[in-house]
Amino acid sequence: MTDQTSNDIRLAFLDISIFDDASIRGGVLVTDIETRPYEFRVTSPVKPTPLQRVLYGPTLVDYVYGELICLPLIRAVKEKLSLVITRLDNLLIIRPSISIPTIFINRNPKNIHDNQSADGIRTITIKPHRNFPGEEAWAETLLTNLKQRHDLLEPFERLKIAISEVHKKI
Repeated sequence: MTDQTSNDIRLAFLDISIFDDASIRGGVLVTDIETRPYEFRVTSPVKPTPLQRVLYGPTLVDYVYGELICLPLIRAVKEKLSLVITRLDNLLIIRPSISIPTIFINRNPKNIHDNQSADGIRTITIKPHRNFPGEEAWAETLLTNLKQRHDLLEPFERLKIAISEVHKKI
């Protein structure tokens, strides 16, 4: 976790989409600290077969999301990433395989109807991978100013729409 100027910070918003045809795609939207896009990547559709579902059992989701989708996406990114952010806590599975701090974010459940705390900062829960607990404080520091100006979950909405647009074209 090196010191970076705000111009050098690159955030990777990482997500998964499951479609009606049972195919799964992952996408990553790399932005600057103001959430302006720098890079977008999406995977080819992954569609586990019934036999794979039986053979992998409960480990299928971790294998598909981690090994087949998210790790290749993050490794393909050209920008030097500062932080990987996901809104699916099971995507934290990739963290031991990459050198980039990775966090799960979610709205603070205590403030579902009030998205801002008394000081105006949007209330977001940050959770790191269990083996990297120090990344929570580092991510909180990195994201504090951003949370005052932007909804940290909004880039996921753009990412979801972009993944769907790519999926429609195929």
